[in-house]
Amino acid sequence: MQKVSCPSCGAEVAFRSAASVMAVCEYCHSTLLKDAESVKDIGKMADVLEDYSPIQINTSGEYQSKHFTVVGRIQLRYDDGFWNEWYVLFDDGTGAWLSDASGQYVFTLPQRSGSNVPKFEALKPGVGLTLSGSRFVASDVRTAQCLAGQGELPFKVGPGWQAKVADFRSGNRFVTLDYSDGETPQLYIGQSVDLTGLRCQLLRSETDIAQTAGKYRGKTAVLNCPNCGSAINYQAGMAVNVVCPSCNAQVDCAGDKAVVLQKHEQLARVITTLALGDFGTIDGIKYQVIGFTKCSEIGSDGTSQWIEYLLFNDKRGFLWLVESQDRWDRVKVLDEWPEQRSATTVDLRGAAYNKLYQYGAEVVYAAGAFNWRVTVGDRTRIIDYARDTSKLTAESSDSEIVWSVATQVSDAQVRQWFAKKTMPGTGSLASQHAAAEPVDLSALKTATIIASVILAVINLPISFTHDDEDILVTMIGLGVLWIPFWFQNRANGGDSSDDSDDSDSGGDD
Repeated sequence: MQKVSCPSCGAEVAFRSAASVMAVCEYCHSTLLKDAESVKDIGKMADVLEDYSPIQINTSGEYQSKHFTVVGRIQLRYDDGFWNEWYVLFDDGTGAWLSDASGQYVFTLPQRSGSNVPKFEALKPGVGLTLSGSRFVASDVRTAQCLAGQGELPFKVGPGWQAKVADFRSGNRFVTLDYSDGETPQLYIGQSVDLTGLRCQLLRSETDIAQTAGKYRGKTAVLNCPNCGSAINYQAGMAVNVVCPSCNAQVDCAGDKAVVLQKHEQLARVITTLALGDFGTIDGIKYQVIGFTKCSEIGSDGTSQWIEYLLFNDKRGFLWLVESQDRWDRVKVLDEWPEQRSATTVDLRGAAYNKLYQYGAEVVYAAGAFNWRVTVGDRTRIIDYARDTSKLTAESSDSEIVWSVATQVSDAQVRQWFAKKTMPGTGSLASQHAAAEPVDLSALKTATIIASVILAVINLPISFTHDDEDILVTMIGLGVLWIPFWFQNRANGGDSSDDSDDSDSGGDD
């Protein structure tokens, strides 16, 4: 280990790896560049945004029976969000990377690149890659900017530094091609992991996370909408994007102040079964509804719509509940991808799922906080595969593919989770909710009585003619007047008695 004094503030800075070329001073954030004989201060590094990641510098663990320690971090920002790349050092002095994106973790080790790798410009989600006889599929292709750095790193980064990366998946195996240094990429190979499996030590405590999430050193993220001034409730440090529930403005919260990205035209308020801020206990874990989107199938003229609720827990991360016209689904993003067996079948852990639907989806409304940038008008391509009451979904855009698994749950189960005695009904479309509410019949009944009296008075002379046919016509007219009231009363599920009579009968509230 090499220890030097920071040229800017004099604090001790340690280089634990001989391969490390730069470090960020913990005290003054000066970027120290190491050469053969000295250390130079090349400027200040931006502060990292403290998010809900439990990982920190000096976190340790085991990967493939080798002990490692986290010594550095790069925070990367792309158009729709950000993620952390933690630089880890094994006890034998070799390095690796632990990627941390919205609670999903991938561990990768550097490998020697082959000669037949594609150019970055030729890559897009869905493109295949064969390495050592194994087939991988591109899951994510994007260019990201260095947002901030921390600790010790194996190469020089700073403001303006770009990462051009393409990620590939096969089951739980993971491949990254990093084109940041030129046309010949650096190859990294690894797999999806979780912190329990890595046997991590010295993770941040819940108290530490709660006290620092969303904060820069000495600065606190802005929580008021810059467009309308309304208070925006969101999980600081988790959300990079908020859609203001009051004015529908799209607000970027990943910087040291909130910035309006887009002002949407005034949108009609959407009535939802679950509200922003609602808490639900699912499998003993308390989640909060932090955002929701209303989506519509492209080409369906709004007849096929659904609501996607984003739930969050500090320790478990994100979970989705999806409410459609005929069902509820509990949805979790997959770390392990299914294998494509045929054009109509995929396999996940030995279970076959058959192709169900293929369609396009568009976001027509959004409100709350999200871990990516969501915009009204966003479009994705969706393929659903079904097995019994479970469903696998591949959702793709121009930059990524995401696989998720959905399990159907009942209305009663959702009511229990969120402690709701009643809910407006499956579908969560405002028109369906309105139809589910009983109609007040008092006005209709009064109008029917008045019309009946008028009809009877007008036809009173007929009763003195003793013309049976005329009297029958009058009676039929009276019956027709009462038909709408009778049908609506049946739709409400009640009889024709008044509310006061119902209240005296001792029925349920």
